[in-house]
Amino acid sequence: MTALAPAWCGAVAVGVVLAVAGVAAQPASAPLPEASAPTAAPVSRAAPAGTPPVEADVPLDLQQRLDALVRLAEDHLDQATQALTSLPVPGTPAGRRALALARAEADARGVDAAQAERSRRLAVEAARAVRAKLAAADDLYLQALRFQRERGYIANDKALAALAAYEAWCKSEGVYALCAWRPRWRLQQLLADVADEQHAPGQARVHAQAALELAVAADDPWRRAYSESALAELAGAQGDRASAAARLARARALTEPLDDPRMSARLLQMEAELALKAGEYDRAQQALLQALQAGRRSGSTRLQVLVLANLSDAALRAGRPRDAMQAITQGLPLARERQMRSAERTLMNNAVIARVALGQGDVARREFDLLQAAWSADGDTGAQVTSMREYGDALAAVGDVRGAIEIHHRERELARRLAEANRQAALAELRTRYDRDAQERKALLLERDNALKTAQLDNQGLWQTLWALGAGVLVLTIALMLVLLRRVRETNRALEHSRARLRVQSERDALTGLANRRHVQAALHAGSLAQDFRGALMMIDIDHFKHINDGYGHAAGDAVLVEVARRIASVTRGDDIVARWGGEEFLILAPDLASGDADALAQRVLTAVGGATIGLPDGRSMRVTVSIGHGVFPLLPHRVSVAPEQAVNLADMALYTAKSQGRNRAVGIAQVEADSPAALRAVEADFERAWVDGRVQLRVDVGPPG
Repeated sequence: MTALAPAWCGAVAVGVVLAVAGVAAQPASAPLPEASAPTAAPVSRAAPAGTPPVEADVPLDLQQRLDALVRLAEDHLDQATQALTSLPVPGTPAGRRALALARAEADARGVDAAQAERSRRLAVEAARAVRAKLAAADDLYLQALRFQRERGYIANDKALAALAAYEAWCKSEGVYALCAWRPRWRLQQLLADVADEQHAPGQARVHAQAALELAVAADDPWRRAYSESALAELAGAQGDRASAAARLARARALTEPLDDPRMSARLLQMEAELALKAGEYDRAQQALLQALQAGRRSGSTRLQVLVLANLSDAALRAGRPRDAMQAITQGLPLARERQMRSAERTLMNNAVIARVALGQGDVARREFDLLQAAWSADGDTGAQVTSMREYGDALAAVGDVRGAIEIHHRERELARRLAEANRQAALAELRTRYDRDAQERKALLLERDNALKTAQLDNQGLWQTLWALGAGVLVLTIALMLVLLRRVRETNRALEHSRARLRVQSERDALTGLANRRHVQAALHAGSLAQDFRGALMMIDIDHFKHINDGYGHAAGDAVLVEVARRIASVTRGDDIVARWGGEEFLILAPDLASGDADALAQRVLTAVGGATIGLPDGRSMRVTVSIGHGVFPLLPHRVSVAPEQAVNLADMALYTAKSQGRNRAVGIAQVEADSPAALRAVEADFERAWVDGRVQLRVDVGPPG
């Protein structure tokens, strides 16, 4: 089930077995927080140390009141907007900028794009009256908020640009600790959510930790609680339950004095998620019901939609599709009414999975295609990959092997593109860092060179009277130039070394140390292999790897990937290429390997991986098996030439045959009755039918027993 993307004051996806009948969303009739009715005039207080003069001109009470109203707008936009409009206009440019920015932040959450654009322009105009650099940063910040409102948690370049603009402005003001800390906190948290949604947990932790440090520096308990809970969510997803529980306890201690039902609901849902991972369903159920009540007390339709989405997810994970459909039926109209795009698509995705389980395959396929088109239009590749994987698993669970294989091929190609995009982003970040370091070194050298030239010009005016001193300065200048020249050469050598290291890294998998997909594709298309591939190809897939991630955490999944990679490499020859093909799939390219030797290699891989348990980071161990599909090309008896892509596809089909026959086995293509390229393409188009008809002969080797 697709995880629900995090929201500004929202909840994270949780799973728990609940009877959802009768859980109806309540109208937003609960009393509003006191922030919606501000007093007439704030009392001025001194700004804390580390605040720029521009922001220090705004009374602290006014800053806190505006902050509370901006948070209120997440659930009660009309009331928050009315309260903001009723505030008196401050008499200073900095005060007017603060009020205009708060109004624009509130409107950025609404469905009225035209109003959000008007408010943004007014806020930028007010900021321009203070500082041009600050206006540029505010402009990018408001654009990033609107982009998130309209597009969800996908790559947000505006957020990165806004964060950089604020940091540049803060440095120009000579302060940094609490400079523009509220928008910087919001941007760091937003970028953490984006990274988490795009399957980049490392980047998500970096941004969430930066947000927490800002909240601690500002002594803001609400933001500290939010950031602690975000880090707890990331730790739980990685299988570090002890760290997640500790962070959640800190967040709860910070929240109790605030009496904020929205934050309470967020923490309760995270508590339910941790309880579910520990198998404590009763505790998870109680926490989620409390979260629903907290949403009702706050009058927040949004929170109730999130809980209903989580209920549907939980019911599917518990194997109760009818209960899931009941929650979806209640939550989907509310999500559409409030234009909660992320929640709406999570509910739609869960509806697809539930319909497959209920035998409504045709309806599920139509809804799945509509959902994929929507995610593709958004550019949300991470959600597409997860949705395809869940849909394929659901089809396999009801016996639709052909449909599952078709979806798998689509999901694998999409996952490859996502992994390549993440790799390119990481390489770009490395290049940017190296280029920035090189530019700083060049700037330092230029600064020193200019200083030397200035000294030389000054010495020329005193040449006749200070000849001896000038000679000494000249000698010193030459010595310094020699030192600088040596440093330039050392810098250039270091840069060349860095570029060479980047080239190597671009063809290696960072986690396992094996060759990556790019390296294998280059080898497959080298020389004559590009037109007539010859050699053995072996596709290997870890059995039930998703269950490992779900049950033991991503840290355990990474440990399994590393150890499986090591065991596969240990049984191959020196000339063989062993690569991580993508996700939990591996590939062996073995040139000049005979058919019988390929069968023996497959049996060695089965034994090496499944013959002994694998130790996990938390001290536990588990047994892992693999499924293998392989072939030696050109295929007997007719030896029709094949392209590399066709060879990979045939090996992949043999792999899926191994998985459909029960996993923990190797299926090799022994012979194919195809005497022409057209006949071979026909076999490839319906491999399963060709096997049943006897046009394909397979060899099956079973792995070690459990």
